[in-house]
Amino acid sequence: AGGGGYSGGGGAVTKPRLPVAIPPQPGTGVKINLPNGQTVEAPNETAAKAVRAAISQLGVPYVWGGTARGVGLDCSGLTMTSYGEAGLEIPRLAQQQTVGAEVPSQDQLLPGDLVVWSGHVAMVVGDGLMIEAGDPVQIGPIRTTNAGQQFIGFYRPTG
Repeated sequence: AGGGGYSGGGGAVTKPRLPVAIPPQPGTGVKINLPNGQTVEAPNETAAKAVRAAISQLGVPYVWGGTARGVGLDCSGLTMTSYGEAGLEIPRLAQQQTVGAEVPSQDQLLPGDLVVWSGHVAMVVGDGLMIEAGDPVQIGPIRTTNAGQQFIGFYRPTG
């Protein structure tokens, strides 16, 4: 599963120095209903809208360089357009989507957070799952390995 990013794999990528994401106060999140029947809480409305927008693309074919929602998307096209629908512009390329704040560990991930490699990106949906533009757009377990690419880290675009 998974596909290359617009970069075609990429070499070594330097990790940006960003502030650490601040965990939200319990009960302040925005609820999202996942396709598996679980309900999760995103840290804010922007992240919730981005997750809902990404989930709406389940089954869309993988197209390298694709940004056409409902037609064909690549990994960073999925995350960029989903956050765009939520009102937040993020960079186009996977390895440039290390924006907002860094999430220090996998156990602190929240819906809307991004999992970034040197040539691939996925979005956390919650319940231990992430959505990514494989072929097609699909949901699977969160992981830090991806076809030999360098894992860069976890990021919360909304801070």
